[in-house]
Amino acid sequence: MAFMTLHLRSDALELNTTVNLLIPQDVKVGEKFKVLYLLHGYIGDHTDWTRYTSIERYAWEYRYAIVMPAVNNSYYMDTASGLKYFTYITKELPQFITTMFPVSDKKEDTFIAGLSMGGYGALKAALTYPERYQKAASLSGALNIDHIADLAVEDPKNAWFRSVFGNKPTQNTSNDLKYLIRLHKRHNVQLPNLYLVCGTEDFLYQDHVQFHQFLVDEKIDHIYLDAPGVHDWAFWDEHIQKILAWL
Repeated sequence: MAFMTLHLRSDALELNTTVNLLIPQDVKVGEKFKVLYLLHGYIGDHTDWTRYTSIERYAWEYRYAIVMPAVNNSYYMDTASGLKYFTYITKELPQFITTMFPVSDKKEDTFIAGLSMGGYGALKAALTYPERYQKAASLSGALNIDHIADLAVEDPKNAWFRSVFGNKPTQNTSNDLKYLIRLHKRHNVQLPNLYLVCGTEDFLYQDHVQFHQFLVDEKIDHIYLDAPGVHDWAFWDEHIQKILAWL
């Protein structure tokens, strides 16, 4: 397994940015690797997964390329303030990776997962572009953005949050995961396979339970797990192993 840090210019963001990449180095002739886009959480960056979990060691068992980008605290959004992180993550970055490395661009070979803010980003990407992703996983995901906004009202980060999402609720917009699911269901669009996991002591646990119940009510196939744990790296280190096996 090779580990690389890539520094690249993003036209979508109009700035230089950084990506960490894990990729098998014994490439067979004509081989194209399956790819997992693995997203960090709030206050995180491209180094989190390799610093705080054993993702590189876990990846030894699989022939995946694992792409870990940095997006600041953007919630993987084309932000209200102008920086187009969603465009970068879903369009520009995959094009760069599949052009530069022996990585497949087929739907059946493309996965996305993330923790907390990255759990939201992973599901938003997969549910916005279901034709691009075979599977999507959320670990302790921020699945109800309006609830996150309420939590931030008295917090100094409220101004940052509003610079990302604007001042209006996200319900029934393209930033609402439930809206995206209902939209595709009306048009008989096949959704990616979904995987949800959260700790029972996590502050986002009730949002996790409610989203699961929504999926049940809408008859959307998915894997749902909860387990003892809080919003921390011990929990995510344990469960990323299960997600890699599921992929």
